[in-house]
Amino acid sequence: MAPISCRAVSFAHDGGMRKIMAVFSLAVILGACGNGPDDILVISERFFIHQVHDIYLNTQQYLGRTIQFEGIFRIVYWPTTGNYYHIVMRYALSCCGEMPIGFDILLSDSLYPFPPDFAWVKATGVLEIYADYLVVRAASLIEMEERGSGFVDFAWQ
Repeated sequence: MAPISCRAVSFAHDGGMRKIMAVFSLAVILGACGNGPDDILVISERFFIHQVHDIYLNTQQYLGRTIQFEGIFRIVYWPTTGNYYHIVMRYALSCCGEMPIGFDILLSDSLYPFPPDFAWVKATGVLEIYADYLVVRAASLIEMEERGSGFVDFAWQ
């Protein structure tokens, strides 16, 4: 959350309306965190980078939480391990080009058949550590007809 609060502070000198919008945006993000462990944290398109970044920075606060988000489903072969990995991600524009941002997904056989590579999906699952990596153990993975934005940017731009 640090980038958001820093941005909110920098808005303060620009006048009343920008300050109100910054406080409102921060309240929306914080309100998406829910009130208890049974709440589902829905990662929105507009705040995708912020929320995913906060989950990686503050992993201990999110472990065991159920999250829901949409993105591009990828099946990636990693030659160094010889394993296939399932990922739900989007692209963030950075100084060096497109950077994937999202989560590794653990899929059970009960979710088979899996969506095709590059399908737009809605993933719901619990955040956990698996083999020293933060992953989402998927409870559902639904292929969506309507695609969201594959490219996300910082909400304040």
